[in-house]
Amino acid sequence: MVFEEINIWGLIIREPGTIISDFIMGFFCIIFFAKLLTSRDFKQQRYFSHFFLFLGLSSFVAAFAHGLYYYFGIYLHKISWLLTGFATYFLELGSTLLFKNKKFKSNFIIFIKLQLTIYIILLLFYENFAIVKINFVISMIGILTPIFIVDMIKSQIKQNLYIFLGIFLAILPSIFHNAEFNFLYIFNMNDLSHFFLILCIFFVFHGLNARFFNTDELKLKKTSNK
Repeated sequence: MVFEEINIWGLIIREPGTIISDFIMGFFCIIFFAKLLTSRDFKQQRYFSHFFLFLGLSSFVAAFAHGLYYYFGIYLHKISWLLTGFATYFLELGSTLLFKNKKFKSNFIIFIKLQLTIYIILLLFYENFAIVKINFVISMIGILTPIFIVDMIKSQIKQNLYIFLGIFLAILPSIFHNAEFNFLYIFNMNDLSHFFLILCIFFVFHGLNARFFNTDELKLKKTSNK
């Protein structure tokens, strides 16, 4: 049995475990955002840092969305889902750093903007978390994974393996998202999936940080170009 709601001086707060796990995930995302924000290696670094910023904001809003559901209904959830969509959009936008063909890069940016637009429209008309999951699969598996695979093959930079690990580990929480399981009578499987996602986000951060900001290969290239 999981405590699904508590009453504090007449204020009904739902899913306290989810509130805690969302806040923890958001906190880690903001830390990763701040770490990337301090790097000045690339102009495009702001896109990668914005991925963690919007994902963190999404987690914070989701905490209130779950806790105050009786008062706001699905509306805060939709705001959280929108922020998640922008987070994946910025991650896709950051990946354009790898494109040398300007025409392909321009077409790719148009494509991901169209993808984001469709995602927003669907959320405006439908109240279903499945939209978020489908967008995640399209972005992370269908778009970003092939991009980083090609980059790893061409550049022989193994840091991309951390990104792959983070992406594919993130699939597991979505599979067991609605499983019947609880921990310490406060955390359900949804909450535990958030803790698992923190690990996934860490691997993505480590891969991006190593690939784009701290690699010896990139430092040597910058030195040789001077």
